Amino acid sequence: MKHVRIHLATMKSDRKVAVPQGVMYWKELWDTYTTDFASVEILCWKEETLQIKELTPLAAHIKKQGLIISFTITLDERNRAYLRGESFDPNGGLKWFTLHFYKNDIQMLEIIYYGSEIVLYGVDKKEADEFEKLFPDTVRAEYFKEHPM
Repeated sequence: MKHVRIHLATMKSDRKVAVPQGVMYWKELWDTYTTDFASVEILCWKEETLQIKELTPLAAHIKKQGLIISFTITLDERNRAYLRGESFDPNGGLKWFTLHFYKNDIQMLEIIYYGSEIVLYGVDKKEADEFEKLFPDTVRAEYFKEHPM
């Protein structure tokens, strides 16, 4: 599947090895690229107790996977507004380690390493170039005509 992978400039925070230097992209990303997505799967480390407590009431499904806890959240109007507006950690980056956004059970967007790396699937080169413009702190952007795995 065609996709673009954005690597953002990162820094270290008190509790995280890498977080993006800026998250100016966040609201435009939500407003432009997630409106058609039905759900998001958010992964947290099991020791991230505040994040787990925060996500539990939003989740339609919760699954423990070893060191990770997975929350599947339906993107209705209330959840979408909450996640768009309450995603930042005072220690830097996003509160959550990984977010997988789905449309019709197909993963379309992946945000990993607390927002340091973003992958948008199903785009041509022109769409990928446009997507890259959202991220002023891009260190590297890679476009793939096929999935590398």
